[in-house]
Amino acid sequence: MLMQIDGTFIFVVISFIIFLLIIKAILFNPITKIIDERNGFYAKNLKMETESKEKSRALLDEKERALKTSRKEASDIIKNITQEAKEQSALKIKQVKQEASSLIDENKAQLDELSKQAKIEAKNELNSIVQSMVSRVLNEEVCVNLSDEKINQYLNI
Repeated sequence: MLMQIDGTFIFVVISFIIFLLIIKAILFNPITKIIDERNGFYAKNLKMETESKEKSRALLDEKERALKTSRKEASDIIKNITQEAKEQSALKIKQVKQEASSLIDENKAQLDELSKQAKIEAKNELNSIVQSMVSRVLNEEVCVNLSDEKINQYLNI
C-alpha cells in the first residue's frame, strides 16, 4: 500500500504550511527580533568596554608622563638647591677664612709691636740695672751704655 494522495493529505499539508506561517509570525519573528536586540546590546557594551579601556590606558599613560615630568622637575629643583647651598657654603667658608686670616694678620702685627716694645723696655731696664750695679760697685755715678749687640746677647734675642 502505497500512500494515496487524496483531499485529506492536501488539507493536512496546506494546514501545516499555514501553521508554519502563523508560528513564524507569532513566535519566530519576535524571537529573532529579541536576539538581534540582545546582540546589538552586547555589541554596544563591548564597544563601550573597549573605549573605556582605551581611555583608561590613555589616562594611565598621561599619569605616568606627568609623574616622570614632576619627578624630573623635583630632581632638578633638588639639584639646583643643593648646588646653591654648596656655593653659598663655599662662599661663606671663604669669607670666614678671609676674616680669620685678617684677624691673624692683625694679631701678628699687634704681637710684633708688643714684642718690639717689650724688647725696648727690656733693653732699657737692662741698661738701667747695669748702670745701677756699676754705680754701686764703684760708689760713683757712672754712665754706662751697653751696645745693642751686647744687650741682644744677654737677652738671647
